[in-house]
Amino acid sequence: MKYLRSNVFKIAELVLALVLTIGSFTVFAACPVGEEHVMACHYAQLAVTTLGLILTIQALAALLIGNKKVRLGITISQVPALVAVFFVPGTIFSLCMMSSMRCISIFKPAVRIVDAVFFVAVVADIVVNVVKNGEVKADEHKEAAA
Repeated sequence: MKYLRSNVFKIAELVLALVLTIGSFTVFAACPVGEEHVMACHYAQLAVTTLGLILTIQALAALLIGNKKVRLGITISQVPALVAVFFVPGTIFSLCMMSSMRCISIFKPAVRIVDAVFFVAVVADIVVNVVKNGEVKADEHKEAAA
């Protein structure tokens, strides 16, 4: 129970990374590949899946590694990838022109919502870890002065 309580953010990050990775090509996938050509939204889907896989590996590593400073570093390194994921559908990669297409009506909002929740979890994890480390260092200074 103590392990779960101390790693709640890491577990949430891993679950959200898996949702982003698996969901990007299953539940909220972009438009299907046509017989004649591949639409640009398919490449957006591939980019989101790839970045999601990278985030999954980072979240799993942060969960398994014991060193707190390394874990914090891995968590901080997730921030640029999360920013990139947010801008992939519709900004970095163009999507279909019609708003009724699957890539605009399902893929883009789902990716951005999961990514935003993931971003909030990462920022909360960073803040909690910095506050905890700050309290530990403040206690060490008090003991050393006494």
